[in-house]
Amino acid sequence: MKLFVASSSLVAKPLISALSASKDHQLLGLITNSDKATGRGMQIEANELANWADSEQIQMHKPTSAEQIRLIITESKPDLIITIAYGRLIPEPLLDLPKHGWINVHFSTLPKWRGAAPVQWAILNGDKESGISIFKLEKGMDTGPIYLMQSTQIGSGEKSEELLDRLSIIGSSLTLDSLTLIADGFKPQAQPAQGVSIAPKFMKGDGHLDWSQSSEQIFNRYRALSANPGVWSMLADLRLKIDSLRPSYTAEQLMPGVVLIEDEKFLVGTATNAIEVIRLTPAGRNQMSAAEFIRGLPNRSGLSLG
Repeated sequence: MKLFVASSSLVAKPLISALSASKDHQLLGLITNSDKATGRGMQIEANELANWADSEQIQMHKPTSAEQIRLIITESKPDLIITIAYGRLIPEPLLDLPKHGWINVHFSTLPKWRGAAPVQWAILNGDKESGISIFKLEKGMDTGPIYLMQSTQIGSGEKSEELLDRLSIIGSSLTLDSLTLIADGFKPQAQPAQGVSIAPKFMKGDGHLDWSQSSEQIFNRYRALSANPGVWSMLADLRLKIDSLRPSYTAEQLMPGVVLIEDEKFLVGTATNAIEVIRLTPAGRNQMSAAEFIRGLPNRSGLSLG
């Protein structure tokens, strides 16, 4: 089968590598987002997946419009296109152009967590399981019929980027199995009507930690969002990006947001147990350990985060 992979994320690496090594399929190339201005200097740069694909000498296309995607399909005549964290909607008129249409590798057990950030929402919600669904793209958002699905347990301390790495490997294998089913004429099964939940993209403001929540809720938000868009809190007028934290079981009973400095440990009260901040980045400064930050404080009492 002749295939394109459409993606703009490194989670596609295991799948692209597996297709490149496959004797049953021909990888025509990668369809990815166009280069864009990024960083403080706003320099035009390719995404990380595109840089990796270039180093692997994988044929690449960076269409900027639906018409350019249509031309890629009509000129290359793929049997199927696989999307995985592509980051853009495929217009309905393009879905039927490849012989077998388009399929998507989605990081949840559908219909749970349809949308752009399923892994983050699963962890934020305190879910014990996540998974992969391989489904046929159609007009709706992540509503298409499913070829294969596989679930996996979420580790108690597992963060979004760690779970995504595991799921990308599971998804690679499951996609290859789905391609066999498609070649054999298997018809995908409609998603259940019950159990639908939505997982929209997170914004920077969503990383603001609410210390009136339980320590479990705060830890889940850190696990879900610390990599992207990041979690943060305010110490008076100073914004602190929280790079590492963990639940603490100190005997001290702290009010939500109240800071306790104890043997160079940075403890913060919640609605339940305290949270220990391990590493942080004060606005305008480099990342540092909590102990380093504490040593630079002019005053260690009467502090609170909000």
